[in-house]
Amino acid sequence: MKISIIIPAYNAEKQIRKCVLSALQQDISHNEYEIIVINDGSTDQTAGIIQELSREYPTIKSITTTNQGVSAARNLGMDIAQGEIILFADADDYFCTNSIAKIYEAILKNDLDILLFDYNHWGNQNKLLKGFDYEARKFCPRGIVSGKSFIKTGYMPAAVWMLAYRREYMLKMNFKFINIRHEDEEFIPRVFYFAEKIMHLPLICYNYVQNESSFMQNYKEYGLFDKIKAMDNLNQFTQKYVKEEDVAFTLSEHISLRLMENLNNSFAIKSKAQGKMVKQMKKAGLTPLVHTKREGRYAFLYKYFPVLFIAYYRHKYLKRHHSK
Repeated sequence: MKISIIIPAYNAEKQIRKCVLSALQQDISHNEYEIIVINDGSTDQTAGIIQELSREYPTIKSITTTNQGVSAARNLGMDIAQGEIILFADADDYFCTNSIAKIYEAILKNDLDILLFDYNHWGNQNKLLKGFDYEARKFCPRGIVSGKSFIKTGYMPAAVWMLAYRREYMLKMNFKFINIRHEDEEFIPRVFYFAEKIMHLPLICYNYVQNESSFMQNYKEYGLFDKIKAMDNLNQFTQKYVKEEDVAFTLSEHISLRLMENLNNSFAIKSKAQGKMVKQMKKAGLTPLVHTKREGRYAFLYKYFPVLFIAYYRHKYLKRHHSK
C-alpha cells in the first residue's frame, strides 16, 4: 500500500462528498492507496454519505466513532493506516486532481521523512485568497534539510494537511495528537524536530476552504484557552527534548508569537477573558512577549501589573485596526 489518506468528518454533509471524490481523482491505481474516512459521531447525513461512497469505491474505508474530536479521529486513522505515506485532509477541503502520486514520488525519490507542499486558500463566495506558494518562496529552505534546520528558519506550517508523512517515521517516534483545538500547532514542531529529511515541493496539491463556522469555533473562548494548552505542551516538549540553544530559542519565539496572536484574537471577538488567559499563561511559565528590547519593556507590566498589560495591548490592537 503506497498511501493512506485520513479524513475526519463531523457534520460535514455539505462538503464530505467533494473531499472524498477529490482523493479519488488521482493518477494512481485505486488498489495502491486507501482513504480512511472517520465519521466522528455526526448527527446529520455525513455517515450515510460516507457509507454510500465506500460501497461504490473499495478504496474507501468507512469508520464511525462516538464524538471524540478531530485529534482522536486522526490518531485512530494513523493506528489503522497501511500506506507507506500518510496524508491528512479536513472534510471541508479537497485535493488537487492528480497531485497525490507526485507527493509519493517526491518522498520516495528523496528518502524523506516529511514533505511540505503548496495549497490554495479559498474564502467566501469561492474567492481565491493568497496561497501557500507565496509564503513558501519567502520562508522555506531550498533542497533537503533536517527538521532542526527547518525550525531555525522561523517558519512553522500551521496545519497538518500541508504535509505528507512517512508512516515508518511516525510509527518509530509514536507521534500522537493531543485532544484539544489548535492541536496542529503543537504537533507539527514535535514532528519536525526529530525528522532527518524534510523538503518543500513547490506544487499546489491541496485546497483549503475557509469554513466560517469552523473558523469561528477556534476563536471562541474555549479555543483561546486550548491554544494556551497547546503552547504549554510545546513548551514542555522544548524544555525536555530540545538540546540545541538556537532551536530552543526559535521555538520559544514561536510560542510567544502564537500567544500574542491568541491575545489579539481575544480582542477581536470582544472577549473579556484576557485576565484568565494571562493567569493561565503565567502559571505555565509562558509569555506572549518575544525577546526584543521593544517588547521587553512590557515584561515588567506582564509580570507585576497584568491589568495594565492587557489594557495597553487592547489599546494597541484597537488603534491598529481602526487605522485600517
